[in-house]
Amino acid sequence: MTPPGRARSWDSAPVALLRLDGAGAILDANETFRGWFADDGRDLRGTRLSALLSVGGRIYWETHLSPLLHMQGRVEEIAVELRAGGTRRPVLLSAELHRAVGADSADSADSADSDAGDVLIDVALFDARERSRFERELMAARAEAERAAASVRTLLTTTTALARAAGIEGVCEALVHAAVDEFRAGSASVWLVDDSGALVLRARLGDGPAADVSPAALTEVRAEVVIAPDGQVTVPLHGADTLHGVLVLAPRAHAGDDALDRGALAATGQQGGVALDRAVLHERSVSVAYELQRAMLTEHLPQPDGARISTDYRPAERSLEVGGDWYDAFWVDDTILALTVGDIVGHGLRSATTMGQLRTVVRSYAESGVGPAGVLARVDRFVRRRGVGFGSTLVYAELDVTTGRLAFACAGHLPPLLMRSDGSPQFLWQGRWMSLGVADSTVTPARPPASIAADRSGLHATLPTGPEPGQGTVDLRAGDVLWLYTDGLVERRGRSLRKGLEELARAAAGAPGSAGDKLIASLLGGDVNEDDDACVLRLEWKGPGAR
Repeated sequence: MTPPGRARSWDSAPVALLRLDGAGAILDANETFRGWFADDGRDLRGTRLSALLSVGGRIYWETHLSPLLHMQGRVEEIAVELRAGGTRRPVLLSAELHRAVGADSADSADSADSDAGDVLIDVALFDARERSRFERELMAARAEAERAAASVRTLLTTTTALARAAGIEGVCEALVHAAVDEFRAGSASVWLVDDSGALVLRARLGDGPAADVSPAALTEVRAEVVIAPDGQVTVPLHGADTLHGVLVLAPRAHAGDDALDRGALAATGQQGGVALDRAVLHERSVSVAYELQRAMLTEHLPQPDGARISTDYRPAERSLEVGGDWYDAFWVDDTILALTVGDIVGHGLRSATTMGQLRTVVRSYAESGVGPAGVLARVDRFVRRRGVGFGSTLVYAELDVTTGRLAFACAGHLPPLLMRSDGSPQFLWQGRWMSLGVADSTVTPARPPASIAADRSGLHATLPTGPEPGQGTVDLRAGDVLWLYTDGLVERRGRSLRKGLEELARAAAGAPGSAGDKLIASLLGGDVNEDDDACVLRLEWKGPGAR
């Protein structure tokens, strides 16, 4: 059985060795190859090697390997499958073609069958079952590693979004965006438990109607993620001590899409529950601070004959932190009405309590005959001595209701806006002072620019100079409207202060006089500064004694 010129070790080699004719028929095979087909009980000589391959291998031999072998004379380590003993045996095929001396190579390449006797092909088949198993395991491990890395990236992105979310609504929006954008769900919705124990839809994203979730779903998902027969996934949102609700995901309808990552979804549910814990606690704290702040704002302002006062306050929406903006109006004596608006530096409960202190201090220092400049001087000394409200701004004005004369002073605050009865705006730039607590020793008026020329819009007027007391006066006429406000009403990112004041003047000209607690909305429309709170006090002057 050993081919001429071959060593005796050829027959016992651990590699299957074959000799084929030019047509690919087996002329001889060693013991290893015959052992693979021992169960068949037939003589393989004369059988074409391609007939022993799998269907795919046979087609590949006839269309690629055989032509390539005849053209270049050699192929190496081609992966094919033998059908041996009723099973598939993966092998690596290497072959070398030998031509008889004097044979026409061109003719042999064109018609291998006609000159099969002039061509011999030596074939070596290496058993690749272990290698194939190793490659399959390697590919599976690589795929698992890629899935794990994708899950980690998804969780990192989701956790970052949840950490940045402000409030319950922000957390719910972050969850549905993570479900659709990161987990590639077709749609997602968040249902939270309300005070009655019912599930309420709080956020939704994606195509199709929102899934209807019954309270029974809370019992089903209390411990783990639940996957329904239709593929809908329900993820519990567990907090430290309570189940806040569920995140519901509908898979995409596209064939071939990967299944939703159950483990990553469970981790997302845990992170979402923790974020909801934090959001609930934060909103409760903010609610307490809001109530405290509104309690410190004067609820029932005086309404003298000849004037009508309206106010409004809007907290910052993005930070969900209570601010330090405030307003007040009170009688100094029988004929003098004090009007004030202030802005405490910073946000939070401390700012709210500081606002309450300054509001009380202003009321206590406002006495008949002291005047706006004197009140600011007293408040400034209090701030510097007690270390309360440093850098805060304040506008304080006194209106003589018998004459309509308004005296005012501003400590670092934006100027009052006076809308004349003919519709012309006038910003009152007189009476400028440094912010509270900033000046050393005695308080001195802030020296304004030498002159700001008046323009057609009436936004600016010539400013006084010199050492006169830092206090301005103006006589109100019937139909005039005075606006005191904080910077949250006019300051915007990417917009100059002058532009903001111009916008305020235009808005104030068209603002209705009966806006009430929607006064700020009537001025801003959709142009809201979400980063800062804002308050406004509006006084409409009708004339002495008018009703």
